[in-house]
Amino acid sequence: MDKRTQIIIAAMKLLAEKGVQATPMSAIAKAAGTGMGTIYNYFATKEELINAIYLYIKHSEIELVNKSLDHTASLKSRFFHYYTAFINFYLKYPESFAFMDQFQSSPVITACTKDAGKQGFVSVIALIQQGQEEGIIKQMELEALLIFLGGTVTTYVRWVIGIDVHKREPQQEQQMRLVWDAIKA
Repeated sequence: MDKRTQIIIAAMKLLAEKGVQATPMSAIAKAAGTGMGTIYNYFATKEELINAIYLYIKHSEIELVNKSLDHTASLKSRFFHYYTAFINFYLKYPESFAFMDQFQSSPVITACTKDAGKQGFVSVIALIQQGQEEGIIKQMELEALLIFLGGTVTTYVRWVIGIDVHKREPQQEQQMRLVWDAIKA
């Protein structure tokens, strides 16, 4: 792992755990096993670092989500694949979830960063648009659907993290049915 990634991961964990105000750059440097100068070589400010973490998570998320997607499967099956993959990503990487839960609506994340983060989700957006064109998914503003879906993932993961691992699968199946029923035409 390169130094930049070490810094991003260390900062993500600390920021998610302690928040912005309680996480000085010196603590990030110590956790990353590097000096302050090295951090500032990569990130001029803490805000720049936070935006880099956001993009790191978004890129990691979409990389995992796009793996093993069967493009010949039905639209509903592909939707379930995406939805399940997002949930599984956050369950597998709880520090990423904690960071995104805390920062995704923060004004620290710039509009430019949010736009860059959306670029990887072209396949998800295309799937929703295809579903709308085929009359399978409700005709609603795309942004409203994406906000709804993101909110259901966040709320569900926040809840399911606290339940027994063996009870998660049936809960996830119910969640997927609820979400599908909410967006289908």
